[in-house]
Amino acid sequence: MTILRSLLPALALGAGLAGPATAADDLQWLEPPHETKALEWARQATDRTRAGLGALPVHAAVSRELADALVQAPAEPDQYLLGERALRVYRDAEHPYGLLQAAPRDAQGRAGQWRTVLDVAALREREGVPFELQAYDLGSSCLAPAYARCLLRLAPGGGDEVEIREFDLGRGDFVEDGFRVPRSRAFAEWMGPDQVMVGHTLGDAPKSLAGWPTAFGLWTRGQPLADVRPVYQGKTGDAIVQLAGVGTGASAQAVLTRAIDYSTFEVSLVDGDGQVRVLPLPQTLKAFGVLATSRRHVLLQLAADATLEGRAYPAETVIAYAADPAVPEGRRISAVYAPADGEFVDAGFGGLAASGEEVFLVVNRHLRQRVLAARPQGDGWTVRPLQEVAAGDTATLRADARDRDELALSVTGFLTPRSQYLVRDGGQPLLLAQDPAVMDASGFVTEIANAISRDGTDVDYFLLRPKTAAEGPQPLLMTGYGAFGISLRPGYFDAVVGGPALKLWLQRGGSVAIPAMRGGGERGAAWHQAALREKRQNSYDDFIAVTEQLIATGFTRPERIGIFGMSNGGLLTATLGTQRPDLFGAVVSDVPLTDLIRMRHMGMGAAWMNEYGDPDVPQQAAAMLAYSPYQNVRKGTAYPPFLVTISTEDNRVGPGHARKFAHRLADAGATTYFYEDEEGGHGVSDAFRNPELMALRMSFLIDRLIDGGTGSH
Repeated sequence: MTILRSLLPALALGAGLAGPATAADDLQWLEPPHETKALEWARQATDRTRAGLGALPVHAAVSRELADALVQAPAEPDQYLLGERALRVYRDAEHPYGLLQAAPRDAQGRAGQWRTVLDVAALREREGVPFELQAYDLGSSCLAPAYARCLLRLAPGGGDEVEIREFDLGRGDFVEDGFRVPRSRAFAEWMGPDQVMVGHTLGDAPKSLAGWPTAFGLWTRGQPLADVRPVYQGKTGDAIVQLAGVGTGASAQAVLTRAIDYSTFEVSLVDGDGQVRVLPLPQTLKAFGVLATSRRHVLLQLAADATLEGRAYPAETVIAYAADPAVPEGRRISAVYAPADGEFVDAGFGGLAASGEEVFLVVNRHLRQRVLAARPQGDGWTVRPLQEVAAGDTATLRADARDRDELALSVTGFLTPRSQYLVRDGGQPLLLAQDPAVMDASGFVTEIANAISRDGTDVDYFLLRPKTAAEGPQPLLMTGYGAFGISLRPGYFDAVVGGPALKLWLQRGGSVAIPAMRGGGERGAAWHQAALREKRQNSYDDFIAVTEQLIATGFTRPERIGIFGMSNGGLLTATLGTQRPDLFGAVVSDVPLTDLIRMRHMGMGAAWMNEYGDPDVPQQAAAMLAYSPYQNVRKGTAYPPFLVTISTEDNRVGPGHARKFAHRLADAGATTYFYEDEEGGHGVSDAFRNPELMALRMSFLIDRLIDGGTGSH
């Protein structure tokens, strides 16, 4: 389920378009990730960036400070609560690739002594492959009820291609002759101790246009993978087919979700005999189709009003589908929670979780949150309040074991070290772990405010600022996302804001703002849909409105504003920097999309047409060309300096976007820095994994926005 939530968009090359869409692309040679000429250009550009940013007066101090921040007590890893044991992936400056650790749990559910079962760095050295452990969903990778065997995902170079290997937690080693999928885009889900549902892209296996598996089969222990025959088949045009599981033991079923696009989904159940049942559900669902599964239910959220089993349900309702075949037809769908006017359940990325019986939800009103718990009762659900969340803080939910009523609840914010709690059997939260303080935050405050966008829409935003600031306009960093219904919320020195590297900014009196612009999920499906395709400019207008308000109030001024963003956020900052260069003093575009016309030919491609548009449709092509950053770089324009970052192994968006955009900017005379790491994948900008990149990034921002651009550019 979580893979879909982390994947980004792409488009088809149009025919017969006027202007840039059909013009010869003189930089197309930069698109192939490993082509010799392109890679040599990237290496030379990266060396120039190392030299240029490394020579800034502030760089030596920034590098020392970041090194000191990284060796402080690290943040507590996510604890995955699996039966009688807990799992975590511990990372610090000495172990940037992580240690997979297990611990027994006591009677209250707390973890005991942690034991390292897999050292990823040692694995890299032993096998000579630059593996990175994809550990975003360890709960579903381990087999109930013992949770001793796990299907680990190892990504060479950190990309989306993985090796899946069966691992024995008790022995701390891979299972000899166990389940193993060679490097490919692949998914696997336990169906029993000796059976797995699997899909992969090896050889001539059916694939989507975006390069993901569309065929899934039941794989029996000892059977050659090549002999597995599909029991389920998606379609080539699907954005992705996502795999999950519902139920446990003999009642376990695979849940297969066809993301026809990122707003339209078809959900099927497949039992251990390979029988497929397409669920009678509307296809217009909130991202990302299936949100969670429990012992008995599949959880989804309606993106439009729907009548199901003769009952009417309004848009935004969270519904449960009873997966047990014994439940009679016509009585399988129930409403878990229907938000009140002005309320929204932002269910993606930790906003909803399902345990054995209970469902937990984060309800949001103007960026302020509360957590509810719902339990089935009769033909309906009873709902109780679980926790109020302080303004500016973020609650994140996760349930790892479908056979237990346990929830992992974390609460954090810009100023709030993350606390992880266990909620068990309807009880109150029990503290499991709390992050150490990165710095004294008593001099800062988080505010929630709003601005009015170009078309009159009210846009909320978070602002972290010093309580007592130096006189004059303040140095300000801004970030955002604004696509796929994804909401970006404050966390405590998390990846969204650059991890521990943010400390260097705050200690120099800097502020941070996150606009909740259209395209995200902060106000439900309509908020997302308000920035689809031809309406994409609404998202950028919302960000601009927040920026202009912060300038108009005297809080800051353009030359003191830096913007940064990752993935679609990299597209956001590249667009804003080319569209409104007068508003910003520095731009960081990390793993960005920048060429919307050729997007299907790079990385995943071909999966995101519903979000951005189709170049074959003239009206949509015109809207795309109006903002696509690569096509909108103009010679003679006074651009702010750009830092563009990517990984050669980013096979999600592809390095061609970043390379071409940086080349075009430099050709236009803009001060342009480009950094390409040959590992790291889509998450290349990680302070532990890549402290050099993050030190260069912070040096760039501090020099331009706080020290006034004193270096030579």
